[in-house]
Amino acid sequence: MREHEHLSYAELIDELQALAARGCTGVMFMRTESDHSVRIGLQNGRVVSCNYRMYQQQKAISLIRQIRSGEYAFKQGVPGIVFGEELPANFDFFRELAGEPSLSPLVARQERAPGATDLRVSGGELFEAVVHELTLYLGPVARMVALGYEQELCSATSGEQVRAAVFRLAQEIGDTQQAIEFETRILGLVSSWQCPVDS
Repeated sequence: MREHEHLSYAELIDELQALAARGCTGVMFMRTESDHSVRIGLQNGRVVSCNYRMYQQQKAISLIRQIRSGEYAFKQGVPGIVFGEELPANFDFFRELAGEPSLSPLVARQERAPGATDLRVSGGELFEAVVHELTLYLGPVARMVALGYEQELCSATSGEQVRAAVFRLAQEIGDTQQAIEFETRILGLVSSWQCPVDS
C-alpha cells in the first residue's frame, strides 16, 4: 500500500481496488490536489459509502472522476460508517470511476415472473464461459478453482448474483488488475450475449 504518497488519480483508484480485493472494512480518506476531502467506506471489500466534501454517493462519484492527484490514508474497521442510497456493485462502481457506462442490462428486471432471468448466458453455459476466461489467468487449474463456484454460477438468476459470484471468484486470481480484467470480460460477455434466432 502507498499511503501518504502523492499519487495520480489512476494510482489512487488502484489502491482503492486493492483494498476492495483484500476484503477490507474501513474508510479510505483522500486529500485531493485541490485540498478537498473524499471518504469511501468499505465493508468486507464492498464499497458502501462515498463522499466528496458535502456530496454523497452518485454526485460524489462524478466529482471524484475530476480528481487529478492526491494522497490517501486507510483506517481499518472505522465504526459509524453512514450508508446512504445504495451504491452500484463494485464492478459498476469502478467502471463509473473510470468514466465508463455501467452494465445496466445485468440488472434484474422486476416486471418479470419470479425465477425469470435477464441474463444472456446462464447455467452451464455461464460456468463454461467462466472456466474458459479463468484459464487465461490461472492456466490448467482454472476448472478446479471454478468448481467451488459452479453451483452458485449455474443457479444465478440475476445480474447481481452473477456479479457477486464473479467478484469472489476474481479474488482467486491474486493480481488486482487481472482480477478486474477478468470481471470485465465475464460481465461484458453476459451483458452482450445475443440469444440465437430460431429459423
